[in-house]
Amino acid sequence: MDVSIILVSYNTRDLTRDCVKSIYEKTEGISYEIWIVDNASTDGSVEMLREEFPEVKLISSEENLGFGRANNLAIKESRAKYCFLLNTDTVLLNNAVKILFDFMEKPENSEVGGCGGQLYNPDMTYQWSTGEFNSLEKLYRKSIGINFHQIKYRLKDIFKNRIMKEKRYSLSSKQDVDYIIGADLMLRKSAIDEAGAFDERFFMYSEEAELCFRLKKHGYKIRFVSESHILHYGGASSYNKNLPLAVEKMILTSNILFLKIAYGEEAARKAKFYYVIYYLRYLVLRFFTPKAFARLIAALELKV
Repeated sequence: MDVSIILVSYNTRDLTRDCVKSIYEKTEGISYEIWIVDNASTDGSVEMLREEFPEVKLISSEENLGFGRANNLAIKESRAKYCFLLNTDTVLLNNAVKILFDFMEKPENSEVGGCGGQLYNPDMTYQWSTGEFNSLEKLYRKSIGINFHQIKYRLKDIFKNRIMKEKRYSLSSKQDVDYIIGADLMLRKSAIDEAGAFDERFFMYSEEAELCFRLKKHGYKIRFVSESHILHYGGASSYNKNLPLAVEKMILTSNILFLKIAYGEEAARKAKFYYVIYYLRYLVLRFFTPKAFARLIAALELKV
């Protein structure tokens, strides 16, 4: 088997249906199987999958395991050469899986542990498909209001969308990156057998960054492949039954955990301090609104 395509669903029945259909419509030239791990959906997702796609390998969990733990269930069962992790709120726009497979199969890419393609917004403008590892320096600058990292990306957005009217991603094809956004991550099975799959301490967010960080520590590269095109709606599962503040708290918690695993407990403690400073500034700038208070409390409650 060339590729195990793995989806994790959580109350995204209609999106999951469209995603699976796009896999069958667009994927050719390789042998593949589809695994879907359902995180205790209550919208009829499991029933739909059993009725409409009986050939899909379905794992129905009785609890919401989160992103990493759910993916690990299918990764463990896979006997394919590659595992392609795909969000249910995506639609393949071309033969994306084959393009990534062919890239990984090239002899010169034997040291590539993971890769991913170009994500697009529903209006077909580009969507950030890669990320840079978080660091104490970035958080420090954010806490004191000098966030060059964020400014850089905002300027890129303005330049491309408003001046150049550019709809393709800024990175050159096959460029080394820190990590691939978890919406479409092709993993070499032998690499994750060596470095380990997702760290199950993460519930959601930052787990793909930590996995790519660990793969790099084992000597593997992470590459962006612009020829692989995938539409990504974004946030369908996380925002489905969670308020924005709850999602933001999950993101903060995962960021702290990433820094703790990557750089140590002292780094995590400093990161929490920087987040508290940032949200204190935010509280003042928002004139002590209830929403600003709630965000500050969330930062104070972060566990290291």
